[in-house]
Amino acid sequence: MKSVQVEAFLNEILLRFIDFHLEPLVIFDPERYEILYLNEKARDFLGNISDLSALFQEDEYLNFIKLIRDCYTIEEKRVISFKREGNTKGILLFNLYPIAFDNYRTVIFTFCDITEKIKHKEEKRRKNAQLILQDKLKSIDFVTSSISHEINNICNFMINNFRITFQAWNDVLNLIREYEEENGEFIVGGISSSEVDKVIPRLMISLIDGINRISDTIDNFKRYVREGLKSDFSLIFVNDVIRRVVAILNHHIVLYTENFNINLEESLPKIKGNLQKLEQVIINLLINALQSLPDRQRGVYISTGLEGEKVYIEIKDEGMGIPKHIMPYIFEPFFSTKYSTGGSGLGLYLSKSIIEEFGGEIIVNSEENIGTTVKVYLPHESIQYGKF
Repeated sequence: MKSVQVEAFLNEILLRFIDFHLEPLVIFDPERYEILYLNEKARDFLGNISDLSALFQEDEYLNFIKLIRDCYTIEEKRVISFKREGNTKGILLFNLYPIAFDNYRTVIFTFCDITEKIKHKEEKRRKNAQLILQDKLKSIDFVTSSISHEINNICNFMINNFRITFQAWNDVLNLIREYEEENGEFIVGGISSSEVDKVIPRLMISLIDGINRISDTIDNFKRYVREGLKSDFSLIFVNDVIRRVVAILNHHIVLYTENFNINLEESLPKIKGNLQKLEQVIINLLINALQSLPDRQRGVYISTGLEGEKVYIEIKDEGMGIPKHIMPYIFEPFFSTKYSTGGSGLGLYLSKSIIEEFGGEIIVNSEENIGTTVKVYLPHESIQYGKF
């Protein structure tokens, strides 16, 4: 066989190999950014697209052609986002292979769509994270029940003692008044005898109120944990959930800020979801807001309202803000800037998953040294589910 025939034969074999390659394959001219050849799988994937600029966002495309232009060695397994049908976002995993012959250079681009694979992985991670949370809640429920029992016993004991103290106080007050009539005004424990009948009862009432708040906090936390072990959806008043969370986190709020503001729109329609999961979201977002504050003079603002066909919850802080280079990753699982202080990297990830499970969305806007605004939109039951 003549050399010309051999060359033609080998070229034919090469084209057949390329055409039947298992992955989509594109051959580029790296100088002019032109497509020289597409194999069958690439033609099927790209359809009528003849210019890859239509496949990618502008910034992604500019990065891609720069890679093509500068490709002189094999580029191993890179990813790039692309526009799928319906203008949804997809992910391509690709390799670049440069081929040079004399003074002529081409670059082969092979790729595969891994969008569904990533979605499956993320769903698996989300389910695993939820299982971890459920397991933790079961352990916490056991411990909380034991602690709750002991603390409530102590609280009941203290309240019973205060009842006796109140009875004794009436007798003591009579003695104070008799002594004051005979000897004039005097000081009892730093309090004027003329004021003691007002101050002491007020102090006792505040102590009883404190004991009741301890008991209520324990009971709220116990209920929160137990409801977390259920997955039932119910009709929920968003404002009630926020008030309950604020009561649970009262100590944290006082610790981090002197400027805490709540503005709740009354008469909002109910949303349908899981009460404990919504509490979990608000707790995560509120703690993030509080921990972002550089000092106690900076504020946190919670508001609710109706916007279009959605109920919204807005949590705004005057904190340090989120750096721009971090913003694209804030909803990724196990991504955290607070590992050193106990962060798990699951807070925002789980919050987003829960809100999407309710048919809603969560939007974050932030500016460094100015603050962050997180807005949660939830469809109300009269829109999504029909009125009950």
